[in-house]
Amino acid sequence: MLPVPEVSTPLERGFLLIEPATLVHVPDLKQFGMRACTPRVLAHREELMPRLLDIESLAPEMRETATDYWLDETEAERPPVVCAWIDSDVGVDTLAEHIARYLVGPGTTGQPVFWRYYDPRVLSLTLAIFDTAQRQALLGPIKNWQFAWAGHRWSVPGPGVSSDALDGYVPAWPRPEQWPRVDRSDVAARVLNRLPRITGDEATHLPAELDRIFRDAVQRGLTHADDLADYAWHCRKYGPAFEQHPVLVEAWPALARREVTWPDVVARFTPDDFLSFEKSSRSPTA
Repeated sequence: MLPVPEVSTPLERGFLLIEPATLVHVPDLKQFGMRACTPRVLAHREELMPRLLDIESLAPEMRETATDYWLDETEAERPPVVCAWIDSDVGVDTLAEHIARYLVGPGTTGQPVFWRYYDPRVLSLTLAIFDTAQRQALLGPIKNWQFAWAGHRWSVPGPGVSSDALDGYVPAWPRPEQWPRVDRSDVAARVLNRLPRITGDEATHLPAELDRIFRDAVQRGLTHADDLADYAWHCRKYGPAFEQHPVLVEAWPALARREVTWPDVVARFTPDDFLSFEKSSRSPTA
């Protein structure tokens, strides 16, 4: 994820990727002609599939409108509508086929799932979990995928070349051991929503940091989504002083045995503890 400056002029090329489920927040976009990215197995539910808006096909005033909605995404306090701006040399049909390629595959139980990887809340965590080959396959013919997340705009460079279509979803599909981590994108979004606005540098490292915090907690027996979100928020807010505090260290075995709950553990910290955490988190050496 690389930070990118805001656009100062209307978009003239590329494609906007739209989430139809949230178009209710931006009803004006419904008037634009869009190409659905529909896997064959979901041809009967095309109205639910993400859609591509070809910028070059729009009249100048419509480009301005589309650009405005794209720029709004960094500050919008709602689910994403314009999920990405995509730069690619391929046409809209080929690009739609590529995006559709990775929408359906086996989930954690082996049953088919619909994976909204294009949602910035999912993509930000997925990029931190995937290896280089998976990231390159996911982007394929895309040269640049930009998305708004955590109050900033990000760019992910792609190879601009599709992987072999005969491989199906496999090249860019979460491996079985990755699925539990990718599935925590909702928990990560809840943590982000509780945090004050963060800098671009902080946001760059946040997905990988949250993935690390979640994995550590799950290995110690903290698995409920509400508990994971609250634990990660405390870790992010207070840092190592919280994670290494004796109250928490001593509580992990009891948490793993389900002898105490996470709220019980939080209640063991005193007001003085939290004041100490605050001071430590503000320290330059924290």
